[in-house]
Amino acid sequence: MTSINAGGAFYRVQNSLNQNSEEVSKSMQRLASGRQNIAPGDRTASSSVAWGMKAEAASLKIGIQNGTEALQAVEMLNNDIQAMNDIVVRLEELHALGTNGFNTTTDVAALTSEATSLLAEIARIADDASWKGNALTDSSAIKAVGFGRNGGSLNITVTDLVIPYVPVGFNTASDPIMAATNTAGKVTGTGNSTIAAIDSSVGSVTNDRDFAAVAVGGALYGTHVFMTTTTVAAEVSLAGSHVSGGSPEAAYALLELKQNVDSMSVTAGALYNQVSNVMSHLGSLNAGYALDVASKMDVDFAGETTELAKGQILAQAGTAMLAQANAQGQGMLALIQS
Repeated sequence: MTSINAGGAFYRVQNSLNQNSEEVSKSMQRLASGRQNIAPGDRTASSSVAWGMKAEAASLKIGIQNGTEALQAVEMLNNDIQAMNDIVVRLEELHALGTNGFNTTTDVAALTSEATSLLAEIARIADDASWKGNALTDSSAIKAVGFGRNGGSLNITVTDLVIPYVPVGFNTASDPIMAATNTAGKVTGTGNSTIAAIDSSVGSVTNDRDFAAVAVGGALYGTHVFMTTTTVAAEVSLAGSHVSGGSPEAAYALLELKQNVDSMSVTAGALYNQVSNVMSHLGSLNAGYALDVASKMDVDFAGETTELAKGQILAQAGTAMLAQANAQGQGMLALIQS
């Protein structure tokens, strides 16, 4: 049967042309916007996943900014600690100069003045070590720095600097050294120590085993019992006069000061390395997130250009076929006219 529909070819070609035109339009929109989803219902699941990862990546970027600020703060603190180390070294030099017996009164006064100034300066540096008004050497005011979602956080602070104390009367003839008698009875001693008695049931003290049975609260060394004093020795803060005097007490105090500064240096260095490692990790994580987001949201220009070229060729072919289908209708009209 021959009819004007020509087997429906005209309508099928028209439908194909409409579908192809829609695909060409989508390809052009994707290439123009650079995004895969250009319609509300276009690849919604992938788009939802991508937006979630994009939000996390944005959080990580701020975390990296926070880490950069933390690095700057710790780097400044390390510079301050380096200056404190230089001061400790100079104090050691002054202490060594103070042991020179040929020093005059003027020499000692000069050493004392410099040592006093250095001790005040090292305390000032420790107190002023702050970032944006926040102290970095105050353990009671810990500053936590966050690194975004899944980036964790770090406490940016170090132990306070403590200026050591110097014992008064250390290593003098009045130190409480107690010697045990060879018979049961009393323990004699000197200084301001408490006199303790040996239990009379022990008998004569002749060997280490007998000493071990003596409950006098001391420590055994050979044939003597050394008792701890019950009176705490007086202590004063390390001062310039102690350093310039070259005393053993000042030497121990300076050693403790050096250990305190070293502890701060080790803690600050560890913080710097921790922040650097976290930032390196966050940088790699952020790059991975960005790549994953791009794979779900950004258009594949090479592939989409290929689809556009294909659609345009099909559009041209469809237009030609539509003309052919239209020609069939013209043939029917010619048959009627004849």
